[in-house]
Amino acid sequence: MIKNNLKIAVRILWKNKLFSLVNILSLSLSMAVGVILFTGLKANHDTDHFHPKLNQIVRILTQEINEAEKIKWPTAPLPLAPQIESISFVEKTVKVRLAGKHNLQTDGGDVPIDIKFSEPSFFDVFGFKLLSGNAQSLTDNPTSLFLTEKTAEKIFGTANALGKTIQLEKLGAYTVGGIIQDPPLETHLPIEAMLAMSAAEVLEKKGALPTSAQNWGDFKSTAIYARLKSEDNLTPLNTTLQNYNQKLDKSTLQFLAQPIEAITPRNNDIQNDRDAGTDWTGIKIQLFLILALTLLSAFNYISLTLARAFSRAKEVGIRKTIGATRRQIIGQFLTESTLISLFALMFTMPCVEILTHYIPEMDTAFSYDTTLILGLLIYAVITGLVAGALPSWLLSAFQPIQVLRKLKNIRLFQSIAVYKALIVVQFSVTIMLMILVVIVADYDRKNNAIINSTVSPHVLTLDLKGENYKNLQNEISQLSQVETTLATNWFYEPMQMGKSSVTLKDKTLEMYNVSIDPKIIKTEGISLKSGQNFPANMPQNMEQYVLVNEAAAKLLEPESENIVGQTLSLDSSYVQVIGIMPNEIIGQQRPLIYRYLPNEITTLTIKINPNTELDATKAIQALWKNHFPEKTANLYNLKEHRYPEKISGEMEILGGLALIVVIIAGLGILGIASYSVETRTKELGIRKVLGASNKELVWIVTKNFGILILIAGLIGVPAGLFGGDLIRQDIGSSLVDLSFINVSIGFGLVAIVGLLTVLSQTIRAAHVEPVKVLKAE
Repeated sequence: MIKNNLKIAVRILWKNKLFSLVNILSLSLSMAVGVILFTGLKANHDTDHFHPKLNQIVRILTQEINEAEKIKWPTAPLPLAPQIESISFVEKTVKVRLAGKHNLQTDGGDVPIDIKFSEPSFFDVFGFKLLSGNAQSLTDNPTSLFLTEKTAEKIFGTANALGKTIQLEKLGAYTVGGIIQDPPLETHLPIEAMLAMSAAEVLEKKGALPTSAQNWGDFKSTAIYARLKSEDNLTPLNTTLQNYNQKLDKSTLQFLAQPIEAITPRNNDIQNDRDAGTDWTGIKIQLFLILALTLLSAFNYISLTLARAFSRAKEVGIRKTIGATRRQIIGQFLTESTLISLFALMFTMPCVEILTHYIPEMDTAFSYDTTLILGLLIYAVITGLVAGALPSWLLSAFQPIQVLRKLKNIRLFQSIAVYKALIVVQFSVTIMLMILVVIVADYDRKNNAIINSTVSPHVLTLDLKGENYKNLQNEISQLSQVETTLATNWFYEPMQMGKSSVTLKDKTLEMYNVSIDPKIIKTEGISLKSGQNFPANMPQNMEQYVLVNEAAAKLLEPESENIVGQTLSLDSSYVQVIGIMPNEIIGQQRPLIYRYLPNEITTLTIKINPNTELDATKAIQALWKNHFPEKTANLYNLKEHRYPEKISGEMEILGGLALIVVIIAGLGILGIASYSVETRTKELGIRKVLGASNKELVWIVTKNFGILILIAGLIGVPAGLFGGDLIRQDIGSSLVDLSFINVSIGFGLVAIVGLLTVLSQTIRAAHVEPVKVLKAE
């Protein structure tokens, strides 16, 4: 029976190639996002499953108890490690110190990498493998550094990294002594670079790291893991750990063991467990999205299948006449829908590759193991069965005498209100997303235009890294390639900000501030809205004056121009407002106070002569090396580094989602339009006999769908405006334009797609030949 059903299904699909292709593409597009979500769930489930003896590995948690609360941390104090190691049923322990990101200095600037300190037992307890090097060097050689494959490639490219010396800012020089294989699965303990515990002890003595080895209170940056002799030892281990409670000045520390396979899904009761994967709430949301996408793709399949119901009705009638049961006919239609879904899976994977490549936040790594392949096949089969269930049930209910006598009198539904409601929902979501796409695209266009007209391509920025810059600035200013140097944390927008408490009269606000070089206002030709620039030769040891931008002035004083000349309390000192700057020209329009604080300058902004960037860069790097040989020069072209010409991440995400939804909605309305046309062919034939023109017939059939799109607009337009307002608040820029024009463009694009889809069916209906549709009447 299954073999015969497959043969018939293949023949029918081949006979109706266009219908089959549309259904396959519709299913594959919806399934693509579902596959990405499903793969993400699988990756989350498989986290850390590459470790041998997984069920015997535990992580020691710390529960910090004080008067106010109990807090669990995924870390533990290092002095606890020897006591755990002495427990009889503990096979091995490993200590890990989490040092966070440190700058690795290269000729091209700093590369931040995550540093962890550990010991040789790390490679015994966990499943991380060394491709080269000896784990014992983590004990014997405090200057040896292990890199993962990805980190080594990021730093050295394709060159052999072994034996190379690297410089870590604040930590010193180290030699690459080994390469760690990238793990085959996700892990809660991601590695980029590893140093020896003995190196941490050396750095503690130098003051480069806080002392943790003997400090019970410093437990938030150190971790302890253990491998038990048996998974049954977990309960006795937790019982034993109760004997090691530690009393601190203001809290008590308790310890408990967590199986490593229980780390993911993330437990929200454990603080700062950033790499533990998705929590159960996130998993439920993704499962709901997969279900919604499955139903959405099934809805489109149902619409298109029912639109062809009348062409299949005669087939059903004949098969029933010769003895086929309803169960057999249902099996036939389910076989067809499942086969289409499996074919769609073949197109789904290219769709997935496109989505993961072009849309941010969808960068999912695929490992095509048996579980994933089996899961994808099951997902495709379930999608096919869900999609084919309703059509097979309805079509199999046809009676032979009905379909062979008066085919056009058959109506599958007394009402298609549910379908119309789904069309409205689909188009409402599509209109909302398209309006957001237009708003964000308009913002990108305006912002890029302002950047191109304002920011010169001949400006370099130099990160001062906390160093005294006066002598260096003087030497850079004397270079022939340099036009001007500015010691500033602001160049049309903040590069580094602080936050201050500002009081004017009885009003106290928290407000951002930025250190500015007074020369920048003159050199850049910035026109103050009111007041004047900082006076020349201001004292550097005492702050007397500030500037505020328009946004800050409005917050502090209703009549903003009256703020000039007034005295503010700024972080407990008093300063006078002497001028009002225009709001930031680029990007955000946040309230901002401009201060002259030479000791807080973090950046030199260097304006160079055209066509001298290469020579200027070499000369500035040489001067930097003379002054600060232990640090690399982070020197960038301001425009290329801070304002790269590319589509924003918000635009890519919204554009991708809008494209997917508009295609799915278009296919959905195609199916319901086809069905509606089929059910009204007799009516259209009669109207044509009575003299209706083709245009009148097209209008009669199309107007109802136009009304549905207008109803969707009544829902989608306010939703789009609400989302646009949230984006404007988040970005903080008046360039986010919620104008009638942008809203009309977003709504119009969706409406045009919907109406063109409907017209593709209604124009066909208008050319109906009355003699063909009425000959049986």
